[in-house]
Amino acid sequence: MSALTRRHLLGMATGMAVSALSPASWSSRWPTSGSGFARIGGIEQWITIRGHNRAHTAMLFLHGGPGEAQSSFLSAFAPWEKRYIVAQWDQRGAGKTFGRNGISTPNMTMDQLARDVVEVTQCVLSQLRVPKLLLVGHSWGSVLGLTAMRLQPELFHAFVGTGQIVSGRKMVEDWRQFAVSHAQAAKDAKVVAELSALKASDFAEMSNLFTIFNWQAPFTGSDLGYIINTEEAALGPRSRPLNQDAVDWYNGKFLLSLPKLWPSVIDFDASWAGYDLPVPFFVIQGRDDRRTSPEAARLFVDKVRAPAKGYTAIDGGHFACFTNPTEFLNTLHNNILRI
Repeated sequence: MSALTRRHLLGMATGMAVSALSPASWSSRWPTSGSGFARIGGIEQWITIRGHNRAHTAMLFLHGGPGEAQSSFLSAFAPWEKRYIVAQWDQRGAGKTFGRNGISTPNMTMDQLARDVVEVTQCVLSQLRVPKLLLVGHSWGSVLGLTAMRLQPELFHAFVGTGQIVSGRKMVEDWRQFAVSHAQAAKDAKVVAELSALKASDFAEMSNLFTIFNWQAPFTGSDLGYIINTEEAALGPRSRPLNQDAVDWYNGKFLLSLPKLWPSVIDFDASWAGYDLPVPFFVIQGRDDRRTSPEAARLFVDKVRAPAKGYTAIDGGHFACFTNPTEFLNTLHNNILRI
């Protein structure tokens, strides 16, 4: 496997500095930066590695969605890259990986993406010549991370969830209740009746999801600012995407990732695999997160048995890791000191 991943990473020709592969240079405090496609799980997938100091701890960030690749929003990680070597991965069916493989991307399942996480991790570790990294998952990435870290826990210092999902059905039921209250406030009896009639078994249907989402108004305050100033600024609206990367982002999310993977989100329940985790587990949640319940995440952490664990609420909402990077990174640092 090590020979295979080395060949993969040597093929990441887009900006992957030769010095980053040189044993003599590795002890220096130079920055590292590289990006390109590597063959992961049988298809070409996009990976980026960036950081100010190669001596810093490495992490792999698992983006949310499903389908919300971060390759177009790397500026949001500037504070992170001062303190960590951050590996980004456009997941199967998302972003640049979707752009390379298209709508016919095979094996769009959570099990396959979890195996992809392991292989991407091995690629990054081979590139950086370190034995372990931090695994950080946001929203959908928190589901994927909890699944993947059980496959080969020896690869990870710890798993850190933010915007942590505990139960997909309970999460969407919370959204439905918010949506009903907003429709009632708007005196829209038709929508109130439509939303009130939805059962848990209806939540996997995309049309029902979008009805709930449109009335839930999940993003306010700092979350809304992040979406407008970071995501929409980089992509443009879906009706007028700014460039091909934006086209691939929207198509990957709405035409492939969400339809294929949303049923896995709905069916996910973190308790079903048990509360014994093989690596340290920390959750850093925005206390005003209206997308994923902070209380549900806290209660789950309380029940977990792990080598180390912790739950911290910080200022912000669902995107608190980006809108409040100082508090997020300080909390992360303090958690890592414990292990």
